[in-house]
Amino acid sequence: MADLVWHDFLEIGVEFIDQDHKHMLAIMQGVQGAIIRKDYAECAKLLAKLLVEASEHFQREEAYLDEAKYPGLAEHQKYHAELLVQADNVKKICESTEAGHDIQACFNGMSRFLIDDILKGDVHFKSYLEHEGLIKNADPSLRPFKPIAKA
Repeated sequence: MADLVWHDFLEIGVEFIDQDHKHMLAIMQGVQGAIIRKDYAECAKLLAKLLVEASEHFQREEAYLDEAKYPGLAEHQKYHAELLVQADNVKKICESTEAGHDIQACFNGMSRFLIDDILKGDVHFKSYLEHEGLIKNADPSLRPFKPIAKA
């Protein structure tokens, strides 16, 4: 199974976003425990909670990015929608009679999506926020966001 551990390098630098990410990771740790115990009802319950939390988080994050005039917002919103579909699919598998390997494989995929949201999705707007001076660049060696010149 995926190793669900919070690391400081996952921080975006916007307190409410980082707190939401930590909270969702804690829920995923609970899901992981439920899968290990083969408690699929608890798995489905926690995944339902994760769906609600993720949806609310995505709305807050997108509103913040809209205020910050993030140019990649529309693409980021699409990515969020895909993450919610993936989480819902895993929840449905947990609610079904299927068990074992299928749930673990889907869970691992969803865990990667959650981490990817932070590492691949949110890193793009983190760079933009740093460039705009809205958050402090935690690592000055990182290349700052460079807007794409319009033709």
